[in-house]
Amino acid sequence: MQQLLSPDTFEFFARYLLAGYVTMIVRSWFVTAQRPKAPELVIEAVIFSLVVQLLYVLLIWPIPRSALDRAGDQALFFLQILGLPALLGVALGVNLSRGWNNAILRLLSMPITQPVHRAHDFAFDHNREAGWVIISYFDGTQVHGYFGERSLAASDANRSDIYLERLYHAAEDGQWAEYEPNRSALLSLENVRMIEFLDPGVETDG
Repeated sequence: MQQLLSPDTFEFFARYLLAGYVTMIVRSWFVTAQRPKAPELVIEAVIFSLVVQLLYVLLIWPIPRSALDRAGDQALFFLQILGLPALLGVALGVNLSRGWNNAILRLLSMPITQPVHRAHDFAFDHNREAGWVIISYFDGTQVHGYFGERSLAASDANRSDIYLERLYHAAEDGQWAEYEPNRSALLSLENVRMIEFLDPGVETDG
């Protein structure tokens, strides 16, 4: 790593590895996914860096050399390692989060795959509407709550939990009511049997 970051090799490192990491970081703002293993990250970064270099060549190809000289080598360098990678990351992130590529896959009769590896990440992605949830544990315990903008569901290889910004108790007639005083909760998802997502339009209050 120290050799890559030396003055003699930094530009190569930045163009063919760092640019790809920038694309991946920006893309992750739009799509929730489990972090790949380190070797997979490096390979993906190299591939994205090569794509960025191709886009850069296509971008500057019609521009007169005199205009590029006026822009300066430093500006063009930052365009390659920050500007274009960030734009590519935004394009990929928006495409994946909104499922625009699914229409193309359907047209080609190809299977549609999700950009995440865990059902938990897919269920709580950035596009989930605010709404009510029922969390059921194997011991029969149920927690009723509201998952909104101030809520969070986190998962990693060792731990999964969820923060619900409001808790409710369910009456025998099925109506929900807020606790007095109001409550929120951080819940462990260990031993969870099921998480139900209610239609946001469903009335739960009495």
